[in-house]
Amino acid sequence: MKPAPPGLLDSPARNFSASVVVFLVALPLCMGIAIASGVPVSAGLVTGIVGGIIVGFLAGAPLQVSGPAAGLTVIVYDIVVNHGIETLGLCVLVGGVLQIICGALGLGVWFRAVSPAVIRGMLTGIGVLIFASQMHVLVDDVPPGGGLKNLVTIPEAVSKGLPWPKLRSESERSAKVDLLKASGALHERQEILRERVAEHVPTDFAPVLGDENDPATIVIVEGLAEDAEALAATQAEIVEQLDGVREAFVAAGLDKGQKSERRVAHLAEATEALAAARDALASAGDPSAEAALEVRRKVDAAEDALLDFEYSLKNHDIAAKLGLLTIAVIVVWQFLVTKVGPLKPLNVIPAPLLAVLAATVAAWAFILPVVYVEVPASLADEIRFPTWTVLRTMDWQAVLGGGLLIGAVASAESLLCAAAVDKLHKFPKANFDRELFAQGVGNSICGLLGALPMTGVIVRSSANVRSGATSRSSAILHGVWLLIFVALLGWLLALIPTTALAGVLVYVGWRLIDFAAVGELWKLGKGELVVFFVTVAGIVAVDLLSGVVAGIILAAIRLLTKFGKLNAKVEIDESTPPGAPPIVHLRLQGAATFLKLPKLAETLDEIPSNADVRADLTELSYIDHACVDLLAEWRAQHEDTGGTLSVDWDLLEDRFRTAATPAANGIADGNGNDVVTEDEPVTKPI
Repeated sequence: MKPAPPGLLDSPARNFSASVVVFLVALPLCMGIAIASGVPVSAGLVTGIVGGIIVGFLAGAPLQVSGPAAGLTVIVYDIVVNHGIETLGLCVLVGGVLQIICGALGLGVWFRAVSPAVIRGMLTGIGVLIFASQMHVLVDDVPPGGGLKNLVTIPEAVSKGLPWPKLRSESERSAKVDLLKASGALHERQEILRERVAEHVPTDFAPVLGDENDPATIVIVEGLAEDAEALAATQAEIVEQLDGVREAFVAAGLDKGQKSERRVAHLAEATEALAAARDALASAGDPSAEAALEVRRKVDAAEDALLDFEYSLKNHDIAAKLGLLTIAVIVVWQFLVTKVGPLKPLNVIPAPLLAVLAATVAAWAFILPVVYVEVPASLADEIRFPTWTVLRTMDWQAVLGGGLLIGAVASAESLLCAAAVDKLHKFPKANFDRELFAQGVGNSICGLLGALPMTGVIVRSSANVRSGATSRSSAILHGVWLLIFVALLGWLLALIPTTALAGVLVYVGWRLIDFAAVGELWKLGKGELVVFFVTVAGIVAVDLLSGVVAGIILAAIRLLTKFGKLNAKVEIDESTPPGAPPIVHLRLQGAATFLKLPKLAETLDEIPSNADVRADLTELSYIDHACVDLLAEWRAQHEDTGGTLSVDWDLLEDRFRTAATPAANGIADGNGNDVVTEDEPVTKPI
């Protein structure tokens, strides 16, 4: 009989302290991932709150913590750039519904049936994209384009950040900081206004709007006309605020000096663009397709102009040094708490939080003129429910495509994470179908709220386990702390330099790049390495979906020559003495590939928890990396319940067809001796 899971209220002190640690880990990551995804920070915070409070109650992996994940930034950014932020919520909703259906149908294990070379290639490709884009944000710049362009222009970003900063007078720095924060707040208001306009004139529909008699055009025109007066009033307020910023700009003398011409030009462009947006909204009360198109163009242009003005005040060199300070604190702190004995108890203090705090304090103490996080006056301002206009005019092909991609990648990441977390504790293991269902509920809610998609996240989950969590209450409480902090102390987030969050993500992206995979996959065979590099190259050069699909197709083609039937049988030895653990013979015949992983998993689930299992591989023709991983994970769980697993290692190595050492696989030899420690999963989840 398997042990019962700890109750919700068990060990309240341990779970309370663990929840605080997880909250401190989650806070900077929620914001940084939102910025990297091209959405407001509030979208990441909402997802963190939902992932804690809602998914925490429903999760099939109680010690796993859910929230926005670095692995989905690439997908989200592509959706927002190509189809508009108003499309994101619907894509996340579709992905969530897909997860709910798959979880209810018991298909959770199938999301793990992917070649490890593809998974590791996907994570590496995502890591390269995050690293490349955030290197530009690190120097207070905007990523110039797609993944490949961001990558090849990294030297340009480095050159901008190389010069040693020359700090101006304190009064000039203070004035510039005030202007940066004021222009950032102005840009945030304009962004919210643009989102409201996009609910009436969606991105995908704006280029083809024009037929006055088209039903969708009528919906857009009439809906915009109804809200035009209120939207125009809001735009007028933003114009007034920009007048105040312009006065402060002149009073601070920032219209003079070497960079004055560029700053003055950007301020003039912003003033002109905002006035044009106000006038367009004012005239939209008279319904017409032409007016709707004009409003959308002018409001978009106004936001772009405000962003250009804000960034004309930036200092690449200062931002770069602040970002490097963030990375240095993360690296040094993690070294100290893992290598220096007296400091090891301090490893509960999250390195990313400490790094962001250090950068924030440095920016405050030295009054550094860098770009700061833009925070809405109220979290409710950024919650966007799907409107009737968006539903009527949406490009549903793009929505379904984006939703299916989000659902598939988020499910694979969450279940990989759940499998990794299972290795970190001795409590009952995850129910993958329930976990998949819970993730679907969370993503459906995030979709309705217009927030980021979520997955189970290994960084937060491992911090949860290391901090002593014993039940789901720690994950739930971390969501509560996020909600309370945002509601009561959200203004503190505006003190954080954007470069500090970029520094955290540069480090995260670098860590996702799986350099060790090259050597390990080479030992498994040249074909595995080719699959890995094809996946990485496709993701970086084209997009995430193309890279993953290319990797999966190539892995499937490779298996065609080795593919065959797998017969997995479980036979209980009737000669087992009374009272002794049952002796079970596990017989594998044919080829054990990742396509047969669900069948192998079902067979292993039939084995009694305390059985002495003896594997017979004499009729096994081939076993791949995914099935070896499954056997390793199952063996660890089986031993936790008092059972054993014995394998003829020499025969298994022959079937595995690799020059890898036994220590790469985590399975007992023929005598039941351990040949590997399992500190990390074979495939590294995000």
